[in-house]
Amino acid sequence: PSYEYLTREYVISREKQIAIPPGAYKYSEYFLLVRTDTGRKGSVNGRWAGGPFYTGYKHSYQAGATYRHSNKLTAAFNYNHNNISLHEGRFKTNLLSTRINYGFSTTMFLNSLIQYNSDTHQWSSNVRFNIIHRPLSDIFIVYNERRDSITGNLADRALIAKMTYMISR
Repeated sequence: PSYEYLTREYVISREKQIAIPPGAYKYSEYFLLVRTDTGRKGSVNGRWAGGPFYTGYKHSYQAGATYRHSNKLTAAFNYNHNNISLHEGRFKTNLLSTRINYGFSTTMFLNSLIQYNSDTHQWSSNVRFNIIHRPLSDIFIVYNERRDSITGNLADRALIAKMTYMISR
């Protein structure tokens, strides 16, 4: 079950200009998930979900595959389709995503996520470099970028550095 309280109008589809009015919304999602053994070199997954959603109904489908090249390199591909029917209008969205994770060692990682969103017509990328310099103490360097898929124009870009440090006695 989910509960959301919107204090202002929420634009849920930019392409179709569909907005959900402020208010309280309760809904539940029911789903069926199928996944093969993720410990193997290759695995696949699928998910079907449906149920009430804000002022209407949503059903979604997801399919994905993961390939573990070695204990250091893993790649995953996912496709997600949402079919949403609200009192305010109907729309469909597709999200394609690719994740690539590489572990240089047990304390140094490189993770990347590249996505395409059909509703916003944007490509987004997130690349994160993580160093664990001691337990519960990390250094992250993150690069994010979003681009319009039609014009190729840059929507935004960020380079972020973050450090966490565990203080112990």
